[in-house]
Amino acid sequence: MNIKSAADVIGTAVASLDATIRDIKVRRALLKSGKTRTMLEKLLAPMMYIIGDLGSVRVEAYLSKPSVYITLYSLDSLKQRELVSLLAYLHDESDKLEGKISTQDWAAAVNRDFKFATDKWEVSVSAYVKDDSPTCRRVVVGTKMVEQVQYEIACD
Repeated sequence: MNIKSAADVIGTAVASLDATIRDIKVRRALLKSGKTRTMLEKLLAPMMYIIGDLGSVRVEAYLSKPSVYITLYSLDSLKQRELVSLLAYLHDESDKLEGKISTQDWAAAVNRDFKFATDKWEVSVSAYVKDDSPTCRRVVVGTKMVEQVQYEIACD
């Protein structure tokens, strides 16, 4: 272990913050760019109309492109009209840019995530179904036993 002076430790902290500030400024500039704003507004406007008050939308910037995060709550089903319309819209928009589409299920929460990734943007849709949905529910398909090592501290 290399012991540094207090000034070195503080200098490292300042340098780390400087790097974070530079990164945030780059991300802010991306979202403030007229070209990016126009593209995002064209992409978001139909989505906002489809979603209505079913959920929330937020935009962030990572890896030199904007990312849109949509969360839909208390859906009656994963086949609910608004979700199906949103996914169809995103599928078409993604296809235009030769994007990639993936899904991931979180059965314990009756949640499915849909991810649409293109060279220009990424959109993630998290769809949560109501606990009391008559058409969509968790189903037990088995059990899994996981062996987990336990430790304690022993000093000689």
